[in-house]
Amino acid sequence: MSNYDIQTIFQWLIPVAIIMTVVGFILGKRKTDKPILTALSLGISVFVPIVAVVYLIYLLNKPDQAAAK
Repeated sequence: MSNYDIQTIFQWLIPVAIIMTVVGFILGKRKTDKPILTALSLGISVFVPIVAVVYLIYLLNKPDQAAAK
């Protein structure tokens, strides 16, 4: 990572955060009662990539709300 400056990192990180926020909202609508909170937490967790991956895997494996009722 020595050849990358902070501007290059943020040029990749910000679009990924936006995409993950949208994915979090979609998954939050299907799998939780609070889609906005899920979207924000997944969008913010992008800045710590391992947390984002673990949280995304957790949401994908969580059963749908309609199936749980």
